Amino acid sequence: MKNTVSKKQGFLSGSLILIASAAVSKVIGAIFRIPLANMLGGEGMGYFSAAYGIFMTVYAVSVTGLPVAASKLTAERLAKSDKNGAANVKSTALALCSLCGLVFTLLTLLLAYPFCAFLSKSPLSVIAVAAIAPSVLFSCITAVFRGCFEGRRNMYPTAVSQVIEAAVKLVAGLALCYAVLNAPSSFFSSAEVVIKNLLPFKAIQAVSAAELIMPLAAAAAVFGVTVSSLAGFAYIALRSAFDKDEKLRSKPSRVTASELAAIMIPVALGSLITNLTSLIDLATIISCLKKAVAAAPQVFSAIGSGISAEALPNFIFGSFSGLAVTVFNLIPSFTNMFGKGAVPFVAEGFARKDKELMRQSAMRVIFTAGFIAVPSGIGISALAPQILELLFPSRPLETMAAANSLRVLGFGVIFLSVSSVLFAVMQAAGRGDIPVKIMAAGVAVKLLLNLILIPMPNINVVGAALSTDICYLLIMLLSIHSVSELAEIPQSRIFSLLLKLLFCGMICAAAALLAQNFLQNIWKTPLTLFISVPIGAIFYIISTHLTGILTKSTLKMLIC
Repeated sequence: MKNTVSKKQGFLSGSLILIASAAVSKVIGAIFRIPLANMLGGEGMGYFSAAYGIFMTVYAVSVTGLPVAASKLTAERLAKSDKNGAANVKSTALALCSLCGLVFTLLTLLLAYPFCAFLSKSPLSVIAVAAIAPSVLFSCITAVFRGCFEGRRNMYPTAVSQVIEAAVKLVAGLALCYAVLNAPSSFFSSAEVVIKNLLPFKAIQAVSAAELIMPLAAAAAVFGVTVSSLAGFAYIALRSAFDKDEKLRSKPSRVTASELAAIMIPVALGSLITNLTSLIDLATIISCLKKAVAAAPQVFSAIGSGISAEALPNFIFGSFSGLAVTVFNLIPSFTNMFGKGAVPFVAEGFARKDKELMRQSAMRVIFTAGFIAVPSGIGISALAPQILELLFPSRPLETMAAANSLRVLGFGVIFLSVSSVLFAVMQAAGRGDIPVKIMAAGVAVKLLLNLILIPMPNINVVGAALSTDICYLLIMLLSIHSVSELAEIPQSRIFSLLLKLLFCGMICAAAALLAQNFLQNIWKTPLTLFISVPIGAIFYIISTHLTGILTKSTLKMLIC
């Protein structure tokens, strides 16, 4: 591997590197999740989503604060030309986070059954949780390497490792899932004996070999995540070992560990609370849907064709989380890269007490996130059924169950995307405590609304989508207020930008919807989306230019 000294990347170039990797990763991820949902269906995706939801909660606590902390401290040390200090950040973070990763992996394994049996009401998901648990350790260590590279404004290692993880997850996850689904009956009989000996719980003992097919297939798919995290770790560790900028060595120090913890803990708490929205859905949707189905079974007659009343809540939850939420998360995962790209700049401005640099960095991320998220979110709402039909053609019942939820979640795409990048600004500026408080308020609203709305038969799972929208709208408004004070940006400036983008986004969605309806009269296939969406995008670009949003000065702001 060739030794190179990477040039510092600017905000746009660094962010675009991450965006490009996220785009590739998400395309690969879609190739993974879409056939996976077609293979597993609502039932299997229920097990998969339950395990993945629990894993992501542990991941939030143990991993998400690491790249922010490592990136921020590395950028601050290098802003003061302290290369030894930057090396000390890396060595301390690796020692601290290897220990944390090991502890959280063991905790995930030990608490898997109580989580699945009593929280998600899906005890068979414990098999998938056990399969994904080791990835916590690999992800912790990988996050440290990524953060150190990002602090040096070198986004390539993060980008490449993300693509490697996505590709390995695709191949390993789908191959393992396919192998289990096509295994002979003797395999499941043997698995039944092993699982019942390892898990002597009442709910597990009552399961037959035939009933293990979907839980084991979901576990095989999720084990692809563990294999992929190992592959990503292997790449970035080797990349660091052969990088000239990473050659300096330093012993871990307690002072640096304290600094890392001071940044990591608030970010981890904020991420934990963010993931609590998924955990709340995991804990409330199935139990609340049982009440809704019992109260008015006729409401679910179309969806529940051929599905028992007992299995219907898990099926609807699997459809919601496996289809609607999968599409919902696509855009925020892209825009989040802009927040990561802004961290070194905001941290540098904070270290130098340069308010102008902080102000410019904040406006850059708000502009870029909003520019992408607003038309995407409105477009998802306008074309929700067609999008689901295109992505999940072999799952008409699941598509029917998820369509209305996705219509509602489209607006949440905007709120979440803008909130995520604003959180990154606050964390980079040393105020990781603010996102924690803001998210706590949003999560409380989410929990309350889930408990009120989902048991209503005529609303049912759409209530989870409504509560998500209201939760993230509140979070976005509070985040705008906090960042405007922190970076001394008038709130009116931010809201003016977002309202203009909203207007242009409505034009975009209207053009795409009209084109879609026209094309559907000629050619009745979801493939017409490949024509109608670009038409909407053209109208969006034209409208943003005419309204003065997309100009030479805004492009210059991003590039500089």
